[in-house]
Amino acid sequence: MGLSRFSWREMCSRPLRAFLTFLSITIGVGAVAAVLLATATTRQAQREMLRTVSGKADIEIVADGAGFPYETLAAVTKLPQVESAVAGVVRYGVIFTDDDRKARAQILGIDPRIDQTVRDYEVAEGKLPTSLRHLMLDQGFANSLAISVGDTVKILTKAGMRPFSVVGLVRPSGGSAVTLSGAVYMVLPAAQRTFQTGANIDQIQVVLRDKAQLPDVLKTLAAQLPVGATARSVRTQAQTTQEAMFAPRNGLLMAVAFSIVIATFIIYNTFQMSVGERRKQLGILRAVGATPSQIQWMILRESIWLSLLGAAAGCVVGLYGAGFLNRITEALLQVELPGIAMHIWPFVAAVGVGMLVSLLGAIIPARSAAAVQPMEAIRAIPPSNHAGWERLIGPASFVTLPVGLLLIWLSTRGVALGLDIVGVVLILLGCVLMIPRLLQPACGALTDWLEPWLGVSARLAHKQLLRHVGRTSLTVGVLFVALATCIGMAGNILDNVNDIRRWYTRTIIGDFFVRASLPDFASGAAADLPAELQQQVSHLPGIASVSTMRFVTVQSGEESLLLVVRPFVGDSSDFFDLTAGTDQQVQNGLANGHVVIGSVLALRRRLQVGDALALESESGTIELPIAAITNDYIGGGLTVYMDREHAHDLLGVDGYDALIIKAQSDQRMAVQASLQQLCQQQGLILQSYADLIGMIDGMIGSVIGSLWVLLALGCSIAAMGLVNTLTMNILEQTREIGMLRVVAMTRGQVRRMIFIQAGLLGVLGLVPGGLFGVFVQYAIGLSSMVVLGHDVQFVFRPTLFLGAIGIGLALVLLASLIPAERASRLKLQAALQYE
Repeated sequence: MGLSRFSWREMCSRPLRAFLTFLSITIGVGAVAAVLLATATTRQAQREMLRTVSGKADIEIVADGAGFPYETLAAVTKLPQVESAVAGVVRYGVIFTDDDRKARAQILGIDPRIDQTVRDYEVAEGKLPTSLRHLMLDQGFANSLAISVGDTVKILTKAGMRPFSVVGLVRPSGGSAVTLSGAVYMVLPAAQRTFQTGANIDQIQVVLRDKAQLPDVLKTLAAQLPVGATARSVRTQAQTTQEAMFAPRNGLLMAVAFSIVIATFIIYNTFQMSVGERRKQLGILRAVGATPSQIQWMILRESIWLSLLGAAAGCVVGLYGAGFLNRITEALLQVELPGIAMHIWPFVAAVGVGMLVSLLGAIIPARSAAAVQPMEAIRAIPPSNHAGWERLIGPASFVTLPVGLLLIWLSTRGVALGLDIVGVVLILLGCVLMIPRLLQPACGALTDWLEPWLGVSARLAHKQLLRHVGRTSLTVGVLFVALATCIGMAGNILDNVNDIRRWYTRTIIGDFFVRASLPDFASGAAADLPAELQQQVSHLPGIASVSTMRFVTVQSGEESLLLVVRPFVGDSSDFFDLTAGTDQQVQNGLANGHVVIGSVLALRRRLQVGDALALESESGTIELPIAAITNDYIGGGLTVYMDREHAHDLLGVDGYDALIIKAQSDQRMAVQASLQQLCQQQGLILQSYADLIGMIDGMIGSVIGSLWVLLALGCSIAAMGLVNTLTMNILEQTREIGMLRVVAMTRGQVRRMIFIQAGLLGVLGLVPGGLFGVFVQYAIGLSSMVVLGHDVQFVFRPTLFLGAIGIGLALVLLASLIPAERASRLKLQAALQYE
């Protein structure tokens, strides 16, 4: 009880030190909690977005041609692994309003009683359709045409014009910003009658009881389904999307890893200082009868108190930080993200990190203090003995460095994705563990170089830093990790952005684009355009050329691929960002029915130029020679490009879902006005090249926006930790500063000495950290070949490198400004009595 009271009095007598310790734990725990919560929220948003597009179903049975019998549904439902199965018809038609507005729409024939078991939407207004003359519209689509519940609309199909009453409006549930563009829902029999499918259906959405059974169910269905039906995993599109999301996902994991490392160093550094400077008091307690175990328990109890308080505050800070990050991300992406993913595990992990590191920071000095003889501790506070620790951390650094390099090498060979992150973190730790060994010679050399300009203040600053090698090493380590994170992550993000921009500037060529609906850029799919539209557009004055594009999902073995069909006339550099093959091979190959494939597909199948790709057609499997391989981000790189005529002859691909229009150079404004009028009449979407590039740039921003915010969060955490550790550094030098003032050191010289200390810490941590950050950027880029099928070009950016170091040094000096002023104004008597 007495020791507990002593601990409380000690903390009350040093409130600033106790507060800084508490603040360090709060910062560390808050950092881990905020990043984990933000990462979980981002992943949840992505899952909801993909689920909204593909629905809740695990398997979809789709028609190969005109459909398949409705009786197939009963056979599927009887399978014991199937939880629910819903039949549907999916077609396109033109919807007309009473005031003669029209738009092309995707029309879904559904069973309203059970459809929401496979599709995730909610009725925003009205009710579900129950009659053959009822239909339900996507709310956004209805608003664009000024359609309300109770209005009558007509749908034009091959069977003629049919009137329907709008009974409901729906919207996808959850926080997804992706919707079914132009979706119209009607009961299944009405769709069958409207599109004259008879008793046939186009698809069956299947939800499994156990997701792990998916491969077995696919095999069973393949053997049982009738001719004209194919079973496939609806997650295929989500899986291909993950290929394009590799860099952002890697960035999120890297941000989490670096945030934990930074938080670990901050907490450990502060506890080492807090407990180490009380060595004399602990020795006095030993002299008056306290046992070593009592001393250790007293220190551990203090760390537990502060850890619990700091962890509680850190969780609140982390929750607020994640919410703030979420709001910034929403502003950047211009979408509504789901609320904070409130899971217990981010808080448990954050509190666990804070408690573990706090106890580690307390127990080592506590054991050391308890082992000191009482008279030895009373005489003086000896300098910290780091020889033992150097014997341990030296070999540890020589182990972590080669292991980290080995993991990066394995990752580049495709052994396991994600090993590059572990490898980079291990190399980072290895470098930090080498700091105590390298600190003295590096600091001495830097001081020798600065002394002619800075005078004796540089030598005094050097001696003060080397009096506490462990504390100085940890402070340098925080700076090292912070800048390595900043430059490595920022450089890699910019490399990936440049790669995407190089791709779209070489492959998206045209002055204007006409679509029936905005495409899903994960798959490229969009609604069909009217067959006569190409001819109508080509007759407009000022048109130089009109070409078509079609996105079709094709089967290759057990995998679904995205087939891009268009006429390829002209230089291949206008269509492809080639990674293998030549322009001549592309031109000759496409003209003869060959294909160009995406780099991810080539890597996954181990295909090269000259090999054959097997595709399923109505007449069976066909082998198509590969003319070239291209860098591609549509469909996650699982793409196949084929000339329009050969796609029609070999695969039966008809129609188109985009027009690519080139205008005469002096007629662009007139052409745009004519196209706008035509699109308004037919309910189509017109995009100029500038608009499309702006939309893609916005999508790029949506990919990297959260990473930039996470990076800013990590740098803010490091900045707060830096201010904390520098403040503790100044507090420990109070007595020494008082003695220097007694021997005639001026206040200006005191300020100068503190600034030089901060500058030395900054240079020793930031310059190596910047160099290591360049290595991090390069190392992360190495693994892109394994996923994307091509190298992401590494670019060294001197402006980023020098700018980050300059900002870091300015932050270091700014952090030392208030402590330096405080040190210069110390009262001599109080300073000499300070312990």
